[in-house]
Amino acid sequence: MRKAALDRFGDASEFLIGVSGSYARREATVGSDVDLFFLATEGELSSTRDRQAAFRDLLNADFNMKPPAKDGIFDDPLPVEQILEIGGLNDNNVTLTRRMLLLLEGEWVFNERKFDQVRSRLLEKYLYYRPEREKICMFLLNDIIRYWRTICIDLEHKIYADGKAREVRLINLRFSRMLLYASGVLAIGEGYGLSWKKKIESLRMLFAKHPIDRIRFIVGEKAAPVLELYAGFLRRLNILADRRALEEDGRTQVFEDMSAEAREFRNALHNLFEGHFVDGNPTIRALLL
Repeated sequence: MRKAALDRFGDASEFLIGVSGSYARREATVGSDVDLFFLATEGELSSTRDRQAAFRDLLNADFNMKPPAKDGIFDDPLPVEQILEIGGLNDNNVTLTRRMLLLLEGEWVFNERKFDQVRSRLLEKYLYYRPEREKICMFLLNDIIRYWRTICIDLEHKIYADGKAREVRLINLRFSRMLLYASGVLAIGEGYGLSWKKKIESLRMLFAKHPIDRIRFIVGEKAAPVLELYAGFLRRLNILADRRALEEDGRTQVFEDMSAEAREFRNALHNLFEGHFVDGNPTIRALLL
């Protein structure tokens, strides 16, 4: 994708291209689509929209990559400044999701320098109040919690309002979305005991890693039980027959089996948190109050 974008757009500087989802996490399985997003850094949004459409067509034609769903979160390019507006009436489901995915799992496809600049600007906004050493970044933690709960609510909306398949979305939520959430919480906890500048540096370094590598970096071998269960989820999702069974309407045996594994996964994450956040680290308490 990077080579295709460079060949297509050369040294253009008025936009950047990123990707999130399973391709960004290096976890693509059969049926994965490409959650590609464009952000305009300057100039007219209409020109960025045209480039996005052309590049998606190219990926579909030349690489057989499935683009994001139409009318979804990634359907339209946004100005960078829009995702930098955190909170308030203009910060909606789209801007929250774009911002969180860029931070927690985003990867650059075109214009790496500006992609990194946007991530750094976001972190500086989240830590604008310069939290003290014994504090963690509650502003960012609350936004991560808000994003996680938004996903949970949106899942129910898609099921009862849009009539979409429940089982495959629920399994994805219980594994990939939950792991992403946990990786963000762990990254926030790493700021405990650091100066505000070191907090920013730590978050910049951790968010540049893929979620699995981020968790490994923070907790080391303690991550093994969690990641073994997650690997099992990816293996099942990559079996076409199992994926189709999940996409069926109703509780198939595949869904029942993976639901049981999802409960084990949640418990393993809970144990990981309890064993990691010790010696006065306030992160678990902050998740509750």
